[in-house]
Amino acid sequence: MGPAPTETDHELIVAAIEGDVASFGRLVGRYQRDALRIAVVALGSSTDADDVAQDAFVKVHRALPGFDLTAPFRPWLYRIVVNTARSRQRTGRRIDNLRLRVSAFDAASSTATADGPADIAVHLDQRRRLVDAINRLSADDRLILTYRWYEQLSEAEIADALDCPAGTVKSRLSRAMQRLRTELTEMSEP
Repeated sequence: MGPAPTETDHELIVAAIEGDVASFGRLVGRYQRDALRIAVVALGSSTDADDVAQDAFVKVHRALPGFDLTAPFRPWLYRIVVNTARSRQRTGRRIDNLRLRVSAFDAASSTATADGPADIAVHLDQRRRLVDAINRLSADDRLILTYRWYEQLSEAEIADALDCPAGTVKSRLSRAMQRLRTELTEMSEP
């Protein structure tokens, strides 16, 4: 016999609502890395991100019975993670600048396109500049750019995650990209 088919989010959610702890565990396992990444972006640092992601999953578990099974799970989860992070910030926890790591990028893809050590060095320098520019943006700008470019959410999913209209997502993305371009330009000037 071949491997069992992968359970959908919907199937895991229904089973978890019915009390199947293992199904909820599989759902957590499926999204734990994403939740942690969103927590880091929302907090502006990796400090407390593990706690925020864990607290968010506790809230998700409690809220699952009220989850709209016709809605996508990921944006709903991300909204809970961000709200948990913001709540943590309001309690006065220390906030550092987000330190995106070059290692978060797929190193294999960067070296696969490079012709030699000089090309790799140039590519890594460009990445560092981009990371530095992103770190200079506000938490809201970092969050929306992360949703779009790292998490690859659609505008509709971002709207769900941010609990705002799709048109607002377009304008926020546009403004965040413009601020990123400005940061990159300012960093290039002598």
